[in-house]
Amino acid sequence: MAKIAISYIEGIVLLIIALKSDIRSRKIKNIVTLPFIIAGLLTNLIFSGYEGLRDSLLGIIIPIVLLFALYALRMLGAGDIKLFSALGAVFGLRDVVKIMAYSFVSGGIIAFVIILIRKNAKERFLHLYNYLKSVLLTLHITPYTEFDRKEDTGKFPFAYAIFCGGLVFIFIEIVARV
Repeated sequence: MAKIAISYIEGIVLLIIALKSDIRSRKIKNIVTLPFIIAGLLTNLIFSGYEGLRDSLLGIIIPIVLLFALYALRMLGAGDIKLFSALGAVFGLRDVVKIMAYSFVSGGIIAFVIILIRKNAKERFLHLYNYLKSVLLTLHITPYTEFDRKEDTGKFPFAYAIFCGGLVFIFIEIVARV
C-alpha cells in the first residue's frame, strides 16, 4: 500500500511540474524528468526488488521504442517521450501503456475542442490530407509540423494531454482499489 501511495504522489508531482515546464518554456527538460526516473527506479527496487526494477526499466524503454516514429515525424517532442519514460519509471510498463492510451484519447479530445473553438476544422483536415498525400506520392517522410512555427494553429503542448491521461489513470486506479 505504501508503494502505491508513493507512486501516486511521485506521478502527480511529476505531471504538475512537467505541465508547468511545458507551458512556460514549451519544453520538458531533463532536470524535470531525470529525478523522477531515479525516484521511480529506487521506489520500485525498494518495494518490489529486482522484479520492480525490471518493470521500471521496461517502463522507461518501451515509450521510447513505441513513440520514436511520432518523434521522428515531429508529432511529439522529445520532452513528451521523456515524460512518458519518467512515468514508466514510476508506475512500470503495464501502467505507462495505459497512461499513454489515456493521454492520446485526451489529446484527441483537446484537439477536437481546439478545432471547435478556432473553427478551423477544414484547415486542419486539409493540412493532414496534404501531408499524407505528399508522403504517399513522394515516399519521403517529412516532419508533420515544426514545433517552432508560431503561426501553426493546430498545435498545443502535449503535456496537457499527458497530464489529463495521467490523472485519469490515477483516478481509475484509486476507484478500482476502493
